[in-house]
Amino acid sequence: MSAFRSRRLLLAFALVLVLAVTFLTSPRPSEAQSRCGNEFFYYSDETYSEIVGYEVWDCNCYHSYWGERTEYREIVPLEYC
Repeated sequence: MSAFRSRRLLLAFALVLVLAVTFLTSPRPSEAQSRCGNEFFYYSDETYSEIVGYEVWDCNCYHSYWGERTEYREIVPLEYC
């Protein structure tokens, strides 16, 4: 094998290694980031008839809420995001 070919192979391997390390060490989206652009309506029970809480994560991940958070929720995407 020529020196030129082994050098190219070594450079290709180094590039793949750098890309793999970059990908594996990049931060994963947090739960808050994955909620951005959604409204959450919380209900008192499984009938989904009485709203007891509301939460919104706007397009820029600004968070606001009121009331009680329950397991009975409806997630609605914000229309303007």
